[in-house]
Amino acid sequence: MNEQKVHELLQRYFDGATTTDEERDLQRYFTSCKLPESLKAYRPMFAFFAEARAVRPPKHNTRYIRLALSVITGIAASIAILFVAGLLKMNADANDSYVYYVNGQRIYNETAALEIAENKLQLLTASMQKAQNSMTTLDKVQEGAQQLQQFSKISDAYKRVELGIKN
Repeated sequence: MNEQKVHELLQRYFDGATTTDEERDLQRYFTSCKLPESLKAYRPMFAFFAEARAVRPPKHNTRYIRLALSVITGIAASIAILFVAGLLKMNADANDSYVYYVNGQRIYNETAALEIAENKLQLLTASMQKAQNSMTTLDKVQEGAQQLQQFSKISDAYKRVELGIKN
């Protein structure tokens, strides 16, 4: 590569207009051959770039990273499971501790609440039985009233016949 061509490539390089292949050519030129005085100032820069490309970043110990990730994932999963188990336990506790209200009073004892409810149910049943008996009595009274009305009609008809009154 002649000096004129190198100057043109350098100008394009500093303008950011070179291709990757042209940059490799410049790097090879500055690191491999004897340079004219006008281009010697660029040798350290391209030597540095060549060293930087040659240096590979250190490989991480992937085994350690996988182990750390699996431990972190395990911890996160354990926390999630404990959280869900706690929510389920709280829900189960809430369902197990019923609060009963009888006549506006809280009763926490299930047995006492059931006894009170049974007593109330017996009272309700007795009231309904009385109402049914009353209805039966009322039906009998109505039936008796109907019979009285029929008797009254028959009685009136008999009186008319006795008196000889015609309809």
